[in-house]
Amino acid sequence: MSTYRRRLLPALLAMVLVMLGLAWFPAAAATIKPEFSVRISALTPAQFKPGSTVTMSGTVTNNNLSAWTNVQAYLVMARAPYTSRSQLDDAISSSTTYTGERIVDLDAIDMMGDLPAGQTRPFTVTVPYELLRVSGAAGVYPVGVQILGTDAAGNRSNDAIARATTFLPMLSSAPKDKIAASIGWPFLMPDYRGSDGNYVNPAKLLASIGTGGQLRNLLDLARSLSSNQSTVIVDPALLVGVDDLANRRHIAKTVKVSDVQVAAATSFLDELLTLARNGSCWIVGFDRPDVLALEQNADLAPALRAAVDKSTTASLDKYGLIGRRITWPTRLGVTPELLKSVRGPGDQPVIVNANDVNGWSRRDGSLVQYQTDGGPVPLLIDDAIDEGLPGQESVVSLRQRIMSESALAVLLRAIDPSAKTDAVALVDSNWDPGADWAAGKLSVAFRSPWISGASLDTLLTSPLGAFEGSFPATAEASALSRAQLTAAARIRSQAQSLNSILADKSASQVRYDQDTARATSVRWRKNRATGLAIARSAASRAEKELAKIAIEGPQSVTLSSSSGKFPLTIRNDSGDAIEVGVRLDSSNPALTIPDISSTAIDAGERHTLTVNVDVGEQSSTYLSAQMISSDGKPVGSPAVFRVRSSAVGAVLWVAIGLAALLVVVAMVRRFTQHRSEEEPA
Repeated sequence: MSTYRRRLLPALLAMVLVMLGLAWFPAAAATIKPEFSVRISALTPAQFKPGSTVTMSGTVTNNNLSAWTNVQAYLVMARAPYTSRSQLDDAISSSTTYTGERIVDLDAIDMMGDLPAGQTRPFTVTVPYELLRVSGAAGVYPVGVQILGTDAAGNRSNDAIARATTFLPMLSSAPKDKIAASIGWPFLMPDYRGSDGNYVNPAKLLASIGTGGQLRNLLDLARSLSSNQSTVIVDPALLVGVDDLANRRHIAKTVKVSDVQVAAATSFLDELLTLARNGSCWIVGFDRPDVLALEQNADLAPALRAAVDKSTTASLDKYGLIGRRITWPTRLGVTPELLKSVRGPGDQPVIVNANDVNGWSRRDGSLVQYQTDGGPVPLLIDDAIDEGLPGQESVVSLRQRIMSESALAVLLRAIDPSAKTDAVALVDSNWDPGADWAAGKLSVAFRSPWISGASLDTLLTSPLGAFEGSFPATAEASALSRAQLTAAARIRSQAQSLNSILADKSASQVRYDQDTARATSVRWRKNRATGLAIARSAASRAEKELAKIAIEGPQSVTLSSSSGKFPLTIRNDSGDAIEVGVRLDSSNPALTIPDISSTAIDAGERHTLTVNVDVGEQSSTYLSAQMISSDGKPVGSPAVFRVRSSAVGAVLWVAIGLAALLVVVAMVRRFTQHRSEEEPA
């Protein structure tokens, strides 16, 4: 039998089976949407060429409560390519039929068998070029896998129960000018500290940075590229958090951290810092603050922004890291006023989602310059070519995204040579490339003949085009509440008072600045009650710490004359040494008492001061003793007491003296008279 007949008969048989399946499949079953996860883990070739055999591998996970039987995997590919980004976007947004035609040749089908509930099965489909029946034109071909199966009730449909899609680029020749391509790797802090000051889920973070964990896999994948092909985006809160775990800090007593976990945390931190130091590094504000909430509360914003900035700077100094500061608002949370408020010196990029921008196109490039009322600000437009595609994101889908985006950029430049097209991919911070990330061969993308690797800093320092589009006047996103920011401001206010008298201000200031920054984190949008409770708890801790330092005096003082001395005691029950002075104010404006200069008091100690006072002719006055910092700012609550004037005491003593004298005189006279009466005549 000829090769043609051997392939024709199975194909006809498959078509008959499909038609029979359609004839008896109950319509009601189509209303039940099965839950599967499909992930493409390997795809060859990465660059489609005439004559190429396409092989796709991956996994299918059954997320249903029952098993599916007779599961099959089919390759699906479009016969004609898309040649522009707009064509591709329209196809993705309109339907799911754009992927192409299912290859039903029996040799191209993976008979996966049964798939029990909760189980994962691998698949591999291989289709030779002649069975794809593609046009061979230059462009980007959608390609994917569709999964068919029979449910527990015996129902089977010709409709796919699961699918995953990516792209295959094809270019006839390499362009003269290559397309700049780059990947942004966000490393954000997933955990937070609760009301007790301890991390809420340290075990989860330890697992994430350990072998096979999400952050560990992401870091390993990022390290697999050259420094001129990507940029790491670091949240300093993650550095602090991992460092805390490596040193067993801020962990509840019930949580045990093994030596192996300590070593894993130390290794992760060291390797992340090495990657950031040796390449392009962007820095997001400590714990990613809600910049929309800050913009909407202008009266609270300066102090809170200062806390975020100081927390960020202190972390970078501690870990020896230098990077470009950036702002990262949330989706649907960008307005012209916000961009003006976060502009800074004008060289700090703002990451915005393409869906928040009006009037932007790929020809403008991923990095553009936007003119605010306060001056220009660079924007990085996050625009994923594969957003909305079925299937889990994988290293392969990221690789093909970079290659396909750049291929479309080549085609656009052929028509519009002035276009500033590029290919930038900003990956999801929660994305897990998997422990098998190496199988995806991400570096292959940067070996494409039409791609030139670049960091985001390289793209930023190139001439940027002016963005003439617009942003919504008001944000759709719901920012943090004013109550949340007010609680954050309380933390900073109390901390500033405390820091002003501490002998060693640095450690305490960093600690409370970080607490303030954490209270402004955008993470609390999803858990507002918890965020508010934690912020208020942190403010209360600062207030209680400040209350451990107090000034004490007698309720009242009676001087022996118009001037005199009395004691004041400063109590330092905190765990830090302090330097504090005292200011005395009187209810009598005519009475002025000089400030007492700062005195050093160790932790847990008390210090008694002697105050000299002269009240003059006043009968009494009230004095207020207020602790002050070295720069004269009031700290804590004052001690108020009454001082009785010594002038009243002098009159009393004179009166008592005169009375005593009169008594003596009277007694003498009485005694003398009595003696006279007793003498004989």
